[in-house]
Amino acid sequence: MSSPQNEILANKYRPKTFEDLIGQDHVKKYFHNAIINNKLHHAYLFTGSSGTGKTTVARIIAAAVNNPEGPSL
Repeated sequence: MSSPQNEILANKYRPKTFEDLIGQDHVKKYFHNAIINNKLHHAYLFTGSSGTGKTTVARIIAAAVNNPEGPSL
């Protein structure tokens, strides 16, 4: 395991919530509404160039949906 001082910068500064996410407003709005209205589909396919936020958005969605206290934003 790596210590906090050896943490990868991409993970250290990766946004943890939709509020922290900069840009991608259309994506934030879509998933925010889908989570609130309990209308998430069973799968999503994220495509695009490197560095556009695909993994970040997927991790935020997973964290919001898998929260033991119910979906959160």
